[in-house]
Amino acid sequence: MTNEDLALRLRTHATKLSRQGDNLYRVRAFRQAAFAVMGLTEPAESLTREQWAELPGIGNSLAEQLERYAKGEE
Repeated sequence: MTNEDLALRLRTHATKLSRQGDNLYRVRAFRQAAFAVMGLTEPAESLTREQWAELPGIGNSLAEQLERYAKGEE
């Protein structure tokens, strides 16, 4: 999965959560993660959960999900 594909998936997921009335902070976290992915200089699939969690605004739970998304596991 390319960084652009992953960013699109994250933005789409954020929109879905927003429409469902999910927690605003969770929606915002997915949108912020999409911006973080677009700013990466390396392929997203090469990042570990720990590397994801080091990015600004990305917590452990989201880092775990991003790792799975980037590797195409979900």
